[in-house]
Amino acid sequence: MSEQPSRADRFVDPLQVYAQADADTRSLIEKELDRIDDLDRREVQMNGRGLNYGVLVTLAFLAACVYLIVIGHSVEGTILGVTFIVALMAVLAVGRKQ
Repeated sequence: MSEQPSRADRFVDPLQVYAQADADTRSLIEKELDRIDDLDRREVQMNGRGLNYGVLVTLAFLAACVYLIVIGHSVEGTILGVTFIVALMAVLAVGRKQ
C-alpha cells in the first residue's frame, strides 16, 4: 500500500524541483517556458497592432468629419462626428470592464 506524501512534500518550491530534475526534464521545462514566452510576446504584438489600427480608424473618421464640414455638409459631418465619438466612448467603456 502506498503512503500519502506528507504535507511538506506536497508543496515543494518549483525551483527546487527544477534543480533536482534530470537533463531531459530540464530541457522539457525550458521548452515549455520558451513556448509560454512566445505566446506572451504574440499577445503583446496583437494588442499593439490593434491599438495602431484603432488610431488609424479614429484619424480617418475625424478626417472624414472635417472634410464633410469643409465642403458644406455640416449637418452630415456633425452627425458622423457625434456618432463616432459616442461609439468610441462605448468601446472604451466596454474595454475597461473586461
